[in-house]
Amino acid sequence: SGFRWLDAEEIAALEPALAGRFRQALFFPQEAHLDPRRALSALRQGLAARGAAFAGEDMADPGFALTVDCTGASRIGGIDGLRGVRGEMAYLQTDEVTLSRPVRMLHPRIPLYIVPRGGGLFMCGATMIESDDAGPITTRSLMELLNAAYSLHPAFAEARLVETGTGVRPAFTDNLPRAWRRENRITVNGLYRHGFLLSPAMAGEVAALALGEETFRGDIR
Repeated sequence: SGFRWLDAEEIAALEPALAGRFRQALFFPQEAHLDPRRALSALRQGLAARGAAFAGEDMADPGFALTVDCTGASRIGGIDGLRGVRGEMAYLQTDEVTLSRPVRMLHPRIPLYIVPRGGGLFMCGATMIESDDAGPITTRSLMELLNAAYSLHPAFAEARLVETGTGVRPAFTDNLPRAWRRENRITVNGLYRHGFLLSPAMAGEVAALALGEETFRGDIR
């Protein structure tokens, strides 16, 4: 829901770089995007300025009245039902393509998404592999990402590959996050691919648990 169909002319009006390349597209006008690296840095700085303390897993007894465990994939094997889903990405740099919003392409082999980061940088990703291996990107995945990017726009063939990365997403069987409390420890985990999308709702769940409420009754929009 929340989308409308675009024809070729409407695609060209929204993203001139894609003019003449696609006949149809789905447009989600309410969709937004952010740079998670910048967002996390700003969030951490803001929390630290308000007195929040950050601790690693090595602190068995940090001495706080309440501890929130949000250590993600590092808890795989320690939480029942939590598994790893590997994701891979590549950063490309080119001045020949300009996009104003994330573009997702339903490719036959890999549903590529390309997110503009500014300065000619584009983050390309989409892989979902049932594995908790956090090693370097595989040759196959990189080739598929680059081939899909080239299919979106030929100029990506001359783009510079400036970075590759991998990560393990923690996920439960239903791919939905959970939060629970045992004594003075709150655990929140299993955000899978939802990340910032469900973070406000999960923060509300954690706050409700911290305050001794049964459920979170806030309005997440």
